[in-house]
Amino acid sequence: MCVEVAGVPALVYSAVDPAGKGIGKYLLEVLGGSIVREGADSKVMMLRGLNALLVEISEDIIYAENLDNIVPEASIYVFLSRHSAASGIKSLTTHHTGNPSGDAPFGGRPYELCIANPPLAYSFLRGLTEARVRHGLNDFRVTYEVTHHGPTGLSRPLTFIEIGSSESEWVLREAHEAVGEVVIEALKSLGSVRCVASVGVGGPHYAEGFSERALRLGECYGHIIPRYALKTLRGDEATLRRVVKAAILKSSIPTERVVVMKKVGAAVRRAVKEVAEELGVELIIA
Repeated sequence: MCVEVAGVPALVYSAVDPAGKGIGKYLLEVLGGSIVREGADSKVMMLRGLNALLVEISEDIIYAENLDNIVPEASIYVFLSRHSAASGIKSLTTHHTGNPSGDAPFGGRPYELCIANPPLAYSFLRGLTEARVRHGLNDFRVTYEVTHHGPTGLSRPLTFIEIGSSESEWVLREAHEAVGEVVIEALKSLGSVRCVASVGVGGPHYAEGFSERALRLGECYGHIIPRYALKTLRGDEATLRRVVKAAILKSSIPTERVVVMKKVGAAVRRAVKEVAEELGVELIIA
């Protein structure tokens, strides 16, 4: 399900999210903008210096399943967001959305994945790694997160970029500037990104192993199915194969490689191998 849609990128944030709102404010300051249309629960602005839309919505963006109707001219979505973690670890992250298991506690539908955008998330990962140093955010961790939460049913590729993990970081001007700069540069260079479109299987929520591979080997990850989601699929190989197949197919560009962490277990490796062979995708056991 590779998707290529004419239109302009839409950068989306929630009015109730201090991180997303701060990034949006920075983008308006440096790019300039004007309101295109305004509704009861949304405001759509044109960013003059980027040829992109900036969209403010009233609800939390993980529940924004109606966005296709709010921004029908969007070609891709970039969600500007806060990241929450009980650990309080400072972080700059990027990921795609979806519920690989039968649970959907934070938006979206069970067993449904968004259309991922591997080159864009790869550009975000690389850009955040550099921007962290440039803006004095050296104590922030930069990493992919795994596929999780909503929205899951939108018709355009969707990528999150986030500031975490507490209020102190969400309101930090340096973090807003770092993320804003990365988004601008990534969108300007998106068509020139060269990488190996990949899907990850296994590992913890903070996908540092896949992040390291991306930066070292040029693998750009779309969906990453974590170990904790795989555990819920244990004993149901038919559903597991269906989820892995969706992870491979729901991408803005054709997936070339599936990387499986060794610790996932023989049953998972077997199911992934079958799907990879069926779809003609390279399989790597890492």
